[in-house]
Amino acid sequence: MSRIKITKIIRSKRKNIALVISRNATLVVRAPMRTPISYIEKLVEEKFTWIEKKIQEFKKRPKAVKKTFFEGEEFLYLGKKYKLELTEGMKIELGENLELFFPRSFLWRARIRMLDWYKKQALIEISQRTKTISEKLNLKYSVLKISNAKTNWGSCGPKNSLNFNWRLIMAPEKIIDYVIIHELTHTIEKNHSYKFWNRVAGVMPEYREAREWLRHNQCLVEFL
Repeated sequence: MSRIKITKIIRSKRKNIALVISRNATLVVRAPMRTPISYIEKLVEEKFTWIEKKIQEFKKRPKAVKKTFFEGEEFLYLGKKYKLELTEGMKIELGENLELFFPRSFLWRARIRMLDWYKKQALIEISQRTKTISEKLNLKYSVLKISNAKTNWGSCGPKNSLNFNWRLIMAPEKIIDYVIIHELTHTIEKNHSYKFWNRVAGVMPEYREAREWLRHNQCLVEFL
């Protein structure tokens, strides 16, 4: 019996075993269809030190904080913190001095209003950036949508449709660009092979820093 509890084993037609630490700091194993439980447990035991280290890292990561929409509360937008300022206006707007103007009349449905605003901003910003980057790299996609995914920042469908999590609008521009480059690369490389990462690195040599930012800020997936 392994010293670390395996929360879930996901079997598929994959060739190798993957040990994944989920965002709630538990171990998920992805394995080929016929891999024996005894072999999985043995591997987990052999990787005990690495797994324990990763679990502790996950536990130290920031936790999602539920927004209450009080005056001065901070909201992220393109990597910057904007302070909420209640107004008598009729729309949500960004100020030049990092203010987020929010109508008092929206407070009774504050989360819905803010979510709608974030999604609209995400569609505008990410669409423009994707168009620019795709043209620069000469990579084509079929359609772009903004999603409410609970785990992924982005995805590329079989027919090269791109989906981006609306929460990306809270990330710095460089992080957004990384996710766009990552998904656009999937239009020609459908897996995370050596060839795939070589292509990504050719466009963004510092992509590992962006990946680490996304891992460290996974709590944003639970935002709002």
